[in-house]
Amino acid sequence: MTLRPVPDDPEPRRPPTRSTTPQNLTAVTVHGLKWSYASTVVTVVFQIGVTAVLARILTPAAFGLVAMAAVFLGFGQYFAQMGAGQAVVQRPELSRDDVKTAFTTSVLIGLAFCGLFIALAPFTEALFPDTPDVVQVTRVMAITFIIGGFTATTQGLLRRRFAFRAIALTEIGSYLLGYATVGLTLALLDFGAWSLVAASLAQGALAAAAYTTLCRRDVGVGLKATSFKNIYAYGSRVSVIGFAEFIGYNLDKLWTGHFLGSQAMGLYTRAVNIAGMPLYYLTTSLSRVLLPGYSRIQSERARLKSVYLATITVIAAIIIPISWGVAGAAEEVILTLLGPRWVTAAPVLTVLALGVPLTLLSHFGAILCEATATLNAKIAISAGRIAWIAVLLVALDGYGVVGIAVAYVLAELIVHLCYLFVMRRLLSILKSELGRAYSLGLVSGTVTGIALYGLHAGLTPAGWPAPLILTAQVSIGALFLLFTITRARHGAVWREVRARLTEAGYSRDGRGSASRVFRSLDRLAQTPANKEPERR
Repeated sequence: MTLRPVPDDPEPRRPPTRSTTPQNLTAVTVHGLKWSYASTVVTVVFQIGVTAVLARILTPAAFGLVAMAAVFLGFGQYFAQMGAGQAVVQRPELSRDDVKTAFTTSVLIGLAFCGLFIALAPFTEALFPDTPDVVQVTRVMAITFIIGGFTATTQGLLRRRFAFRAIALTEIGSYLLGYATVGLTLALLDFGAWSLVAASLAQGALAAAAYTTLCRRDVGVGLKATSFKNIYAYGSRVSVIGFAEFIGYNLDKLWTGHFLGSQAMGLYTRAVNIAGMPLYYLTTSLSRVLLPGYSRIQSERARLKSVYLATITVIAAIIIPISWGVAGAAEEVILTLLGPRWVTAAPVLTVLALGVPLTLLSHFGAILCEATATLNAKIAISAGRIAWIAVLLVALDGYGVVGIAVAYVLAELIVHLCYLFVMRRLLSILKSELGRAYSLGLVSGTVTGIALYGLHAGLTPAGWPAPLILTAQVSIGALFLLFTITRARHGAVWREVRARLTEAGYSRDGRGSASRVFRSLDRLAQTPANKEPERR
């Protein structure tokens, strides 16, 4: 039975079927990316502003306390949702009974896990022995399990339908009301860490309400054995993978909180967020559009290879220069965004920013494994990461928070190499093809990082204030990035993006702002107006 499209545009588009042509799939994907990235850019801008204000009102210990509770609750998050959202996106055929079963079971499991973790909250004192307040914070934040139960299936449905405008508007609105309104107000009223708790719960509850309202005609109460099997045969394996990934990606935080306390936890988690969060949003905005797209062409390995290499080429050329630029400007970033009392986080930010591109580029291999149901490889990599980072944390124990950051980056390097091996086998990719996809980003990132650190080393002794130095660094970094996109390797990055936009029906000859940007980048890349865009 075909599901009705959720109203998103004035004339809602049905998602492409498995027989979707490359042009139509590209068009609907680009349409989704437009709204996904609009949400990302707006949310990141607001997040930077809100974080800058909250960091000057709240202490590092307050951020660390909430981070500790979040890490403990994370042990249950993946099993609480059981991969229902991913299964809704990935399944080639989806019935109403499947949707109702996924929604009902997600809500029930969320309720059960909320009660379970309220009861288990005292165990947080064993994980974080010097922070007794973490028990009460954990009990209140356990409500996120209920919120997640309402969100998993409904957001999955919207993603399946490429209804990314609805998702974008929901994300922007819920963040503004949650953090910029509730969080900041309570922080100014001296509620400390509880202002962060309230902001997080408010944002999640508002998003869940919006998603459920948008999908109200399709979700409902229902349990059917065949639908349960359809959803959770795939979803349960995704949950196991997610749980393994959670442990692997949070051992560094557990180690920090347990051995170094809430102050160090706050410093470390803020550095993690600054190093990775904006780029994480940019990358996941792309991946959540690509997963349904990958799923629809999962049997067409030649197309998957083409799209994967194109994605890696473009993303590497953008995120490596940005991330390594942050590494070169780490001290100015910390002083400008968080203030002087956070300056000890600067070396941690430098190390983490060098490794962030590994995490984000591995993410595309991971979602391609999900889209093609190549889950055994993903399970093996996730399990292996737990062992690798545990050994590295023990080996680098004497180096404090910086040693923990180094352990994280080395573990990410091993994971990335494993995903490259899987992608080569899955898609028959040559080493030379991977080298070409990565080379532009690596060269540009190295130049950018060295140049921005040179500005730091040259202008700091001259007495320049951090915000002014950061302004100069951002300006130089932006110019390097623009050059990389439009001129390096004869404008390969822009030509790749231009080809996809042209296939999707976006023209340089229009009158809108997008068309003006299109023409400007064409001029910078010296791309003739009548030249057929390069296609893979």
